[in-house]
Amino acid sequence: MSPFRPEAELSEALRGGFLIDGAWQAPKEGRQVDIVSPDTGECLLRLPLAGPDDVDAAIRAARAAFDHGPWPRMSGAERGEVIARIAEGLRAHADLLARLWTAQIGAPVSFARMFAGFAAPVFNYFADLAGHYAFEETRPSLTGTAHIRRDPVGVAGLIVPWNAALPLLSFKLAAALAAGCTVVVKAPVETPLEALVIAEIAAAAGLPAGVLNVVTGDRAEGERIVASPLIDKISFTGSTTAGKAVARACIERMARFTLELGGKSAAVLLDDVRLDKVLPVLAPFTMPLSGQICFAQTRILAPRTRYDEVVAAYAGVMQGLTVGDPWAETTHLGPLANARQFTRVSDYVGIGQSEGARLVCGGGRPKGLDRGFFFSPTVFADVTPDMRIAREEVFGPVVVVMAYEDEADALRIANATDYGLTGTVFTEDPARGAAFARGIDAGAVTVNGLEIVPGVPFGGTKQSGIGREGGPEGLEAYLESRVVTVPA
Repeated sequence: MSPFRPEAELSEALRGGFLIDGAWQAPKEGRQVDIVSPDTGECLLRLPLAGPDDVDAAIRAARAAFDHGPWPRMSGAERGEVIARIAEGLRAHADLLARLWTAQIGAPVSFARMFAGFAAPVFNYFADLAGHYAFEETRPSLTGTAHIRRDPVGVAGLIVPWNAALPLLSFKLAAALAAGCTVVVKAPVETPLEALVIAEIAAAAGLPAGVLNVVTGDRAEGERIVASPLIDKISFTGSTTAGKAVARACIERMARFTLELGGKSAAVLLDDVRLDKVLPVLAPFTMPLSGQICFAQTRILAPRTRYDEVVAAYAGVMQGLTVGDPWAETTHLGPLANARQFTRVSDYVGIGQSEGARLVCGGGRPKGLDRGFFFSPTVFADVTPDMRIAREEVFGPVVVVMAYEDEADALRIANATDYGLTGTVFTEDPARGAAFARGIDAGAVTVNGLEIVPGVPFGGTKQSGIGREGGPEGLEAYLESRVVTVPA
């Protein structure tokens, strides 16, 4: 792959406005946002930024399309045909979507290609599910028959973060469309291009006007969507702090909401592990996207009897990673997304050292990478559960290795967190691993790996969120059950 060329690879309409009511519309105001290349720190392109009037126009379009348009009134199978065509478009544009990811936040091209290819299967899954899901059923009642309808909840506001806009939006949008909802998407200001390209693909696939509306906005625009009485459902992915604010606003007007928030996931190595087998599987999940992803396994729990061995072996793997040009095929870790992230990660390294943790490797900018926002893979040892670097989400390439005495102690440490998104357990005995995994208080735990697939629900416990995305559970998040009981 070569560096991204926005003027040549993106349409003028996409670069100049928002998709509202089936048409590309210029912004009402002259606000703009710079998309900065994280590997050089230079401006890649300048895009419009939505104002209040643009957001309101998108919301009104979605409301009208839901109240009066065909989409909610089509059968699930009919909707599935359109969603399947969107999947075809995503597959055809997979290379472009991967390049957008690399260009905007420095995702290494190999990583970007792998996960950009995940979008089409998500849409295919929900296209198929829409075709056979039981949107209606009957059950016996005391006096006759209860007719149960699962109707689309209404207009859905979808708010995605900058780090993984494509896969996260795919889960939300495919499920919302399968349910029959109309949608307003707030694309993040740091990485707006994926949502805008999906809007083009959806329009070409024959999605009716007003069903999908996309604006690029910052926090104020997201808050406007969340607060709007014309929005029936919010699906938000982002920080726990922001998620709590979304929940409060939704509860105030009793809007439905799904939250996928932060994580501080634990990878537990049981005492029988073979490190030569485990580390090649585990390592990619500890710092994916330079650690800027919610499911990163940022806490490694090792048995006390093998602690020094684990620390040395894991740090050796991390020190062997190539940090650099995200467009190079051999790069393992690209830059952090922006200067704000670089400062945040640097601050946490200082916090860890001040708390008494031992810095094994990394801790700052790699030698020779003076431009951009590159940060070395960083490993801390001698970390205890009370330390901030063991409790708080750093969102960077920082992993802590913690010692445990026995399995009961390992489970206690794994659960000693406010978060509960994912987890992994590694062992030579999968049955033993499964028994241990059932005790971890997290939404998804995998034995000897990490899996996220379209047909399986994904989401967290505790402060990692409310609700699930993926699988039938993800579809049901956009449905409202209604019952009509008829006497015999």
